[in-house]
Formats: sequence, structure tokens, C-alpha cells
Amino acid sequence: MPPYPRFIVDAMLGHVARWLRLLGYDTEYSRSYEDWRILKIAEEEDRVIVTRDLGLFRRARKRGLRAVYVEEPAIEKVLALLSLKFGIRLSFDKHDTRCPVCNGVLRYTTSLVDVAGKVSEAIAVRYREFWICTRCGKVYWQGRHWRNINQVLEVAKVEKAKLEARRRALRGAVVAGRGGSSEGAER
Repeated sequence: MPPYPRFIVDAMLGHVARWLRLLGYDTEYSRSYEDWRILKIAEEEDRVIVTRDLGLFRRARKRGLRAVYVEEPAIEKVLALLSLKFGIRLSFDKHDTRCPVCNGVLRYTTSLVDVAGKVSEAIAVRYREFWICTRCGKVYWQGRHWRNINQVLEVAKVEKAKLEARRRALRGAVVAGRGGSSEGAER
């Protein structure tokens, strides 16, 4: 598991928590967390706050905590932003993933013995790779929805490239505004 960054996600962004967990990032989330608790957990556990609440974002920054304010909740854009700011990977690693439901570490297996009685016979016959949550016991496999997961990650990579290009253009405009050239800033 990537040890850092670790996240805590506010109640408005449950879909982001599930995606970060799928990508292997330790992500705290509960719809019942109040702002004070999110701030406390972030501080005590060195977690990045991901929020749509501007007030929470500002309070976190005042306390010196790492926080990201999400204006556009589309998952591709949020993942791109988090990848740019915190270096999260935008690819699935079958040996490094977490349960989207409970945040437990998923154990990869190809053993039908491990999943016997936990999945239907049709699933056991059709699929060869499974992930079992070490916390809640839920079993996962790459079903039909997997195409959508891959598409989201590909779009997130494109969105990240757009953000990087925008960032470079802004840096160039700042350098040009100071009377320098953008070529000189690269040296």
C-alpha cells in the first residue's frame, strides 16, 4: 500500500473515497463525520482533507493542514487534481488496492478455494482473479463494470495532462509578465 498520501473525504464526496481506496490509498470516510471530527482526524493521522465545503477547506488551511477544495465533483477531474497535487497514481495495481466499502486491504488471490462459498458457481467459473477484503470479507472480481473503471482512469489521465498544460501556460505568462522569457525560465 502506498503509505502516503492518506486521505479523509467529507460526506459530499463518497464516490471519491471509493475511487481512492480502489487505487490503494488509505482513505477515511463516513457520512456522519462532522467538520470538527474531520479536522481532528486529519491532524492526528496526517491525512489530506478532500472537501466540497469551502468553510471546512479554509479552516483546515488556517490550521496548517493539507486540504483540497473540490469545485467540480466529476470523478475524472477530482482524480486528475489529486494526482497533480499529491502524486496519486491513475492506474489500478492488483496487488495494492483497498476495499471501497470499508477501506480494508484487499488480498489478491487466484485460488478458488479462497473464494469457495463466498461467490456463486457462475462467478467462480467465469473469473480467475479475486480480491478478498481482510477486514469485512467482501469478495471482488473484475466484472463487466471493469471497462468503466478503465475508461474513468484514462479520462483522468487526459484531464491531468490538461491541468499540467494549464499550469505550464500560467507559469510562462507569469515569467513573460515579469519581462523575462519563458525559455529563460526553463534553464
